[in-house]
Amino acid sequence: MLMHHYSTHTCKHIFTGNQQAQVWQQDIPALASRNVVLLHGILAVTAIHYAWREPARRDVYRSRALHHHSLGLPIFQEMVASASSQTAEVIVAYAILLSLWMYAFPEVAAEQQSLDDILSMVETIRGARTVSKIYRDNIMEGPMSVFLQPPLVGPALGNLEVSSVSRHLQVLKDQVDHDPDKRAVQQLQVFLGRYITGHDYNRLAATWMASVEDVYWSRLRDHQPYAVLVFAYSTLLVRASEHECWWMSGWSERILRACSDIMSPQEVVTVDWTHHEHRIRAGADELADMVRSTKGRVAE
Repeated sequence: MLMHHYSTHTCKHIFTGNQQAQVWQQDIPALASRNVVLLHGILAVTAIHYAWREPARRDVYRSRALHHHSLGLPIFQEMVASASSQTAEVIVAYAILLSLWMYAFPEVAAEQQSLDDILSMVETIRGARTVSKIYRDNIMEGPMSVFLQPPLVGPALGNLEVSSVSRHLQVLKDQVDHDPDKRAVQQLQVFLGRYITGHDYNRLAATWMASVEDVYWSRLRDHQPYAVLVFAYSTLLVRASEHECWWMSGWSERILRACSDIMSPQEVVTVDWTHHEHRIRAGADELADMVRSTKGRVAE
């Protein structure tokens, strides 16, 4: 039943674009037929999708999602620890499914996660990203190469340079005083540029936190207030994608709350959290409107 739902519904609502549709409808199931870890990943995400679509049966499908996740994750972790050119493609595929799980499950479970909970999940995916870099040439020979290619480029939005979103990120970059934090903001600026000139919106929104450098990540794990503030700004992309991506639903609010909860009263004042939170929310709404407007013009 879950596999049928995947082939008829879930695979069509993961990422946008014809290339992505081909991968999720045909290539991933073919890989899963030879790799049980991928089968568990598919079924876990499909169960979450079913729970999201059918609130009346949410508890049943949430349990099934947890079951397949608990079976697949240990296998995946072992694969990452002993990665090779033969397993790299499967590792990347499962890591993407795990990303979907990470975003989608708290919504159907009605859970509010701590910042450390969120970062621990992302850390698992970051390990898989390291594998994709080491074995990039091998992966580029197969269908998973679509995930290592630059996002699709479409009509540019002429107001990028003057948008308040762009200005807010530049102000943030000027405010932080540690180079790793600055580089993380700079990378977010690059992602923002790609986001509003391409069609791979939800893919970009899900990628930033898995791709920032290790030095910044260590500062974030240590709850350095400005590193946390930068992480909060990553929700610009997430929040702007929630309107068209079921598995991101509610995620930006979850991150903002986790970032707020981790800061002491003194740190809230030091980084001017209330002011920045307002900017993030307003900027994300602006960004979502810009993207919708551009997609509407393209459709015409």
